[in-house]
Amino acid sequence: MLDEILDADEFIPEPHLRCDFRDNRSDVCEMEGAIRILGRTSEVFLVAPSLASISGGGGGVNATGVDANATRWKIQPYTRKGESRVMPGITEVTVRLVTADEAPPCDEWHDVPAIVYSNGGYCGNYYHDFNDNIIPLFITSRHLAGEVQLLVTQKQRWWFGKYREIVEGLTKYEPVDLDAEQRVRCYRRATVGLHSHKDLSIDPRRAPNNYSMVDFKRVLMWRYALPREHAIRMEEEDNSKKPRLLVINRRSRRRFVNLDEIVAAAEGVGFEVAAAELDAHIPAAASAVNSYDAMVAVHGSGLTNLVFLPMNAVVIQVVPLGRMEGLAMDEYGVPPRDMNMRSLQYNITAEESTLSEVYPRAHPVFLDPLPIHKQSWSLVKDIYLGQQDVRLDVRRFRPVLLKALHLLR
Repeated sequence: MLDEILDADEFIPEPHLRCDFRDNRSDVCEMEGAIRILGRTSEVFLVAPSLASISGGGGGVNATGVDANATRWKIQPYTRKGESRVMPGITEVTVRLVTADEAPPCDEWHDVPAIVYSNGGYCGNYYHDFNDNIIPLFITSRHLAGEVQLLVTQKQRWWFGKYREIVEGLTKYEPVDLDAEQRVRCYRRATVGLHSHKDLSIDPRRAPNNYSMVDFKRVLMWRYALPREHAIRMEEEDNSKKPRLLVINRRSRRRFVNLDEIVAAAEGVGFEVAAAELDAHIPAAASAVNSYDAMVAVHGSGLTNLVFLPMNAVVIQVVPLGRMEGLAMDEYGVPPRDMNMRSLQYNITAEESTLSEVYPRAHPVFLDPLPIHKQSWSLVKDIYLGQQDVRLDVRRFRPVLLKALHLLR
């Protein structure tokens, strides 16, 4: 990295700007040219050599979904676009097309590209840490092989400590707290915002170098030194060796209240079983999960640990009551398949929900959850995610365990 003051007669190339505001997950602007970033005002200046380059938006400006003739674009660089619960709290970054006279002078020059994004929003929720930050960061930066600097608004220092191994696998440079930055940093290439494709996954057709979730998993294996790339192949193993099943039990709601019965049922069909609350220390959790061939958990952020399972593993998601099947499939049902794993979904009955001990069976909570969904997400969260535990009918659940066992053969 070069630390030098740019001369006043700096050569200003023609600017190139490509913005996409039509994607339903995030807004992203990618630019090349003379770029100056002023953190304290959350402004990114793309400098043009003349007024003619700016007029009409400039020949190198391509803005999809907004007025391409504009010279100023506002971006909230977070991947939950349109969500009223979180986006009002995301810092807005302004991208401006200006002449050299309008741009602040450079204080520090960098010879690597920059990525500007927010570390706010749902930061701290395990699922959202991966879905909203880590995987989009992988999509946007991995092809740069570490030669990229992260400029982070709403930066959480603890977050970068928690996920240090992953971050250091994507950038060789210390991430910058953009909100506290007083200097004008200058680059030749920059991206404002992160690319995001779908829940906890990647669309290789849209990713640089056709990167996929398999590539992402391999980065995790490298960064956490995980030894197992593939789960047990039972036909190739000694018949005495049993596949290992991890039952994740939650600390709060959506717990298994008959955990001993579930463990016994899984052992009865042929699994070696362990039930655990995983360590919050990511390297320890990653190492533990990687040692298993299958995982079962009630829908919730604990299932995010599936990213550390070996390929060909089986993920069993237990879906609580409350019309949660579609959400559960999107968040944790489809992603394992994109990681060369298999997934099974088990939808509980009213008798398997502890809500049956709180509400009468004729209550709308059982009869028609849809109006509750339409009324507000906070009500759904309070009732179906916040009040409910699970008592699995192990006889009903047994065929799912047998199916998981079969998938490992």
